[in-house]
Amino acid sequence: MIAVRAPRPGRGPVLLGAAVAAAFTFAVVGSNIPGPILPLYEDHLGLSPFVLAALFVTYFVALVSMFLVVSRSALGRFAWAVLPGALVVGVLGDVALWSGADTVWLLFVGRALTGTCVGLATGSAATLAVAARGDAGRTLAATGAIAGSFLGLIAAATVAQLLPEPTVLIYRLHAVSLVLSGLLLAAALWGNRRRLSALRHAEPPRPAGPVPAGAGAAFDRNRLPAYGLGAAGWTVGGIAVGVLPSALRDGIGSELLVVGVLAAIILLVTAWLGPYLARAAGRSPGPQLCLLLLAGGGVFVAAGLVARTLWPVLAGSFLWGIGQGFAYAQGLILLTAGMTPEEQGRSTSLYACSSYGFAAVMILVAGAFSSAWGYSYGSAGAVTIFVLFCVAVAGAGRGRWTPAVAVDPVRVPARK
Repeated sequence: MIAVRAPRPGRGPVLLGAAVAAAFTFAVVGSNIPGPILPLYEDHLGLSPFVLAALFVTYFVALVSMFLVVSRSALGRFAWAVLPGALVVGVLGDVALWSGADTVWLLFVGRALTGTCVGLATGSAATLAVAARGDAGRTLAATGAIAGSFLGLIAAATVAQLLPEPTVLIYRLHAVSLVLSGLLLAAALWGNRRRLSALRHAEPPRPAGPVPAGAGAAFDRNRLPAYGLGAAGWTVGGIAVGVLPSALRDGIGSELLVVGVLAAIILLVTAWLGPYLARAAGRSPGPQLCLLLLAGGGVFVAAGLVARTLWPVLAGSFLWGIGQGFAYAQGLILLTAGMTPEEQGRSTSLYACSSYGFAAVMILVAGAFSSAWGYSYGSAGAVTIFVLFCVAVAGAGRGRWTPAVAVDPVRVPARK
């Protein structure tokens, strides 16, 4: 008997997958750069907590707008052109942000351009990743978003603490990273031009094979809880990066910028490493446990903010990181299993749209509460609302998670 080994992807698809992952990750890096330096803007420009929240959320407004455009158009067929274009928009956003270090309106323009960049990159990167690597590329949006957020936070905090002109230098460094990743992407796209030519034509038919009875109904029934799972998972990152730096700096009374981002660092590191550790252990938390971790982490964070004590906030951020590392990816897989590359891009954009949109609302609520009640009580009030949201999603999804994971609308052979 002769053993037949499964074909391995050639160098072209591997290079394309790596280039797409790098481009998307560096695009997302720009989203979290302002988090550590928000207190600097507050001190230098005299901005109120609500204006700071609005500045941070401007990114989400542009992002959601792009998600809606991508999900309702045929841009997925031109992903090979959209992703490089998104990097160009990201560079323009960096230029506006470093030019606006002393000008508030330019900061808003820069944040809007950064959101446009990531919005265009999310769907196009998902499409290219699936076209290059098949099922192995389906979680790129979740992995790249977490990795990019972590790198942006660490880079901004390090530059702000150690180097001069932190509100200018970090954006120039980010622009350079976008240019370099864009050059790598252009080379990979050119080398895979024949493979990608199919995206320019009509979407290919679905693979032949029986669809299990009731699969469509199960998928529709579980759509809303899956969106809620993704929103809950991603919102904790928005709170940690957009709300906690100023709240901790005010509550703890430390002038070190790194203290303000400790919670976000713990969250992102945990979210990044959690799936790898779970894969090594052979077990991972399900949706209900993820929501329990997110809600429990919120209780710790709110208590720490009210008590003006750091360790409960850090403990809550650790729980948030475990929950986020699985919640966002699980919700995405729940929605997109068996989809074609173009469908993957559209659904990823809609999924991210709802997740980022809810995160934006929570950050604005925290800003409004903080302007009225102060950072500690205002942020704690917003986190309490988030805890109630997690409880509601857990109730809506009870008894529905397992069927949605077990039943796929279309069976697609897994790549070896």
